[in-house]
This record gives sequence, C-alpha cells and structure tokens, in this order.
Amino acid sequence: MHKIRVQEDRFVDDLGRHVILSGINLVHKGDRKNGTMNYIAPWTEKDFQNFKKWGFNVIRLGLIWDAVEPEPGIYNEAYLDWIETMLDLCEKYKIYAFLDMHQDLYSVLYSDGAPKWATITDGEPHVPTDLWSDAYLFSRAVQRAFDNFWANSSAPDGKGLQDHYMDMWVHVAKRFSNHPALIGYDFMNEPYPGSAGPQIFGMLLEHFAKGIAAKTGASLSQEEMISVFSDPNEKFKALQFLEDKEFYVSLAKAVEPLVAEFDNEVLDAFYRKITAAVREVDKNGIIMRENSYFSNMGVECMAAPILDESGKREPNQAFSPHGYDLVVDTEAIVLASDKRVDVIFEAHRRTQKRLKVPVLVGEWGAHGHYSEGLSHIEHLLSLFEDFLWSNTYWCYGTGFEGAPVLNVLKRPYPQAVCGRLLSYRYDRNGNAFHMKWDEKGCSAPTVIYLPTNQFKVEFDGEYHEEIYGDHAFLSLLPAGGERTLIIHMQNC
Repeated sequence: MHKIRVQEDRFVDDLGRHVILSGINLVHKGDRKNGTMNYIAPWTEKDFQNFKKWGFNVIRLGLIWDAVEPEPGIYNEAYLDWIETMLDLCEKYKIYAFLDMHQDLYSVLYSDGAPKWATITDGEPHVPTDLWSDAYLFSRAVQRAFDNFWANSSAPDGKGLQDHYMDMWVHVAKRFSNHPALIGYDFMNEPYPGSAGPQIFGMLLEHFAKGIAAKTGASLSQEEMISVFSDPNEKFKALQFLEDKEFYVSLAKAVEPLVAEFDNEVLDAFYRKITAAVREVDKNGIIMRENSYFSNMGVECMAAPILDESGKREPNQAFSPHGYDLVVDTEAIVLASDKRVDVIFEAHRRTQKRLKVPVLVGEWGAHGHYSEGLSHIEHLLSLFEDFLWSNTYWCYGTGFEGAPVLNVLKRPYPQAVCGRLLSYRYDRNGNAFHMKWDEKGCSAPTVIYLPTNQFKVEFDGEYHEEIYGDHAFLSLLPAGGERTLIIHMQNC
C-alpha cells in the first residue's frame, strides 16, 4: 500500500497524488458476557470485502483503554492481536486505517473507555441520563474523572493517569507503526473539559434564554432551560430557534473564550506531550487531532498547531473534527437541520484554515437504519466535497448492509488524484460526476471509484476501466496540466 502523509492542506501518497479518504467507523465498545467484558467484535473478512465494494478506503478503527490495559502497566496482547487481524484485513483489501482510542463518558463504569482503576472520581456520584451523552453535563463522577485525567493524578500504583495513557499509546504504536495499512493515530475521542463543562453549558443556556426572550418575550431561568433540554419534545422546539444561523453563531461565540481556555491550556499540552512520546517509536504516522466536546456543537476550536519540544511544527498532523446536528441519538435525527449543521462545519472550516492542515471528519451522520431524512446525509457529503475533506461515517454495525443510508454513502469520488485536486462533485439529480485537477509535478494515474458498472466517460485522455461486479474503478493516465472529467452513470 502507498504511504500517506500530510502536505500543506492535503493528504498525499508517495506517488505525489492528492488522496481523498472516505470510509466508516469500526468501533466495538464491548459487550458483557458471563460477567466479563468482551471486546472482540464478530467482524469477518466478508465485512472488509463489503467495505471495498462500497468504495470505502479508510477505517477509523476503535480501541478501548479498558481492553488494552485492564490493569496498570499490563497490556492485553490477545486484544491487540485481534486489532492486528483487523489491520491485516485492511491491508488485504487496500483499505487504510487509523487507530482511535475511544471513550464515551470517560470510563467503562459509565459507558466505555478508561478501566475502573483509571477512573478517579473522589467519591462524586454518577448521574445516568435519558440521553446518554447528557451525563457529560450532569454527572459529577464523569466530570471529576476527566479532571483527574487532565491533572495527571496518581493511579493506584502511584503513576500519573496521563502517563499511563501515553505509555499505553507508545506500546500500541510500537506494535503497529510498521503495519502497511496504518496511517495514523486519533489519541482520544471527543475530549471533554471536566468540571468546566457545566460552566460552559450554563453560559450557553443563559445566552440561549436571552435570545429566546428577545424573539418571543418569554423569560426563562437557567433551571427552566435545563428542563426544556431534558424533554425531547421541548428540546426539539427550542432547537428551531437555531435555524437562525446568526443566532446560533452568536451562542457559539459567547462561550468560545471558555472553550478556548481548555483548548489552549489543557488540550494543546496533551497533544504536544503524547505526540512527542509516540514520535519516539513512529516518526511518520499522521496525528489526527480532535476538537473538544463543545466544538462538536459549533463552538470554534481555537487549538494551536502541534509543536515539538523545540517549538517546531509537527509536519504530519491533521484536523479530525466531529459534527452532528443537536438531535443526534434521538428519533428526531430524521429531522436534522442542514442550517444548524452548517454552523458546526463552517466553524471547523475556519479552524482548518487557521491550522493549515488537511481535514478528515472523524464522526458524522449517525443516521442509523432510518429511511427518512437522507437528504441531510447528501447535504453533508456535498459540503465535504466542496471543502475537499476526507471522512469516516459513524458507524458500522449489525445490519448496516441493509441500511438505506448506505445507498447515499456509496457515491463516486476520487480516491487518488495525480497532482492537486481542484474540485469535484456528484450531481445526484443528474447522476453525473464532475472533477477538475492539475497534474503538475505528478506522473501517476488518477483513480476514481464508481458505485456502478454502467457509465459513460467524457475525458480528453487515455483511461482504463476495472469492473468488479456492480462497481468499478476508473484509472486516468496523466498528460500534464489542468484536466477535466465528467462521468454519466446509471443504476447509482
């Protein structure tokens, strides 16, 4: 497999081609069997055959801290052997992978992530919530566990929690850094600011209430706003105010300084430290930098580029934001708003431009098996096309091959483009694919995935077709300079 690296705001391979990565999350959070947690998922080679057939060329492959390090300093090599098997299947089907250390609500005690021994709550209680993710905002145990992690508080063996975490990552990187399918590391899923979270959320609600009062004359206290957001029906009504993008942006800007404080004082230090540790065993893997939990909601991530100890910019870093409309994980996902999600991804776009790095959207979608509301998925894919972003859809699971969303995700796109990709788009109404690129400085073929075996090509150069059942790959031979391509398709 060709090596992937970062070049300015692009992913490129070792042939000098601009690479677009499009795939899916493969994250098994564990299931309890006979009183113990099982972290080995039932995925088989058939799954990877399907990924290839569907045009996926990248996997965000999840690991769980509790599975990797069940006891302090003791690593579960059998679990890592299974991860290696997944990477081997990626290699066999020419699918890239990056490793994601996944967590939700910090710990296996509350959802998934840290082992029990690494969950230090100082006796604070956990508060489960109807919508699982609301526990970030209301569970003191979750918040205090994050506080202790960011403070590098001592684990039971006296070693700092963050130090354990970094040593674990070094062990993982040492095992897999030379694997041909592996392109990089996502050090922590959706890092949360701990006890600062309720303060940020409270300020959001305060400004939200002021905005509602200005629009309707209704005056709501913070407690009443919390009550509104605790009721799914009332929450959905309140979110209609955020259809006004100017109002939504104003809310995000109101709390931006508090989120920036976490970005700059905590997360930046974490990424510098863990990157330096992993660079001791892997000089080249791409660091997929995430934003904090609140930037998933539209608050601009103000993180700095990752620097080494000498202050030099880490050359192989990318931005891997997440973004969902605020109805995610509810039945109202079918009514997800394009306007609201535009606020989120436009904020991510500003972060990308400031950091001057490529983007791989690590999580988006979460549309489940619903057949309604798929135009929202189409809208997001069009946005990613406009920004030339890579992505991994959330997520793969049982019965995914029958999920209506799959027919939207299976779309034509350029996997590797000779030189620099300038633009591409899939016109769903006209069932046509359009692309422009500049082949300057490259002599390798351009590769396009097509989710059909019936198509007509408009191209002023030589090309080859490779048909595999109901899908195809188009290989365009380079001739230099700017090129254009149109493909008309049937049965997509």
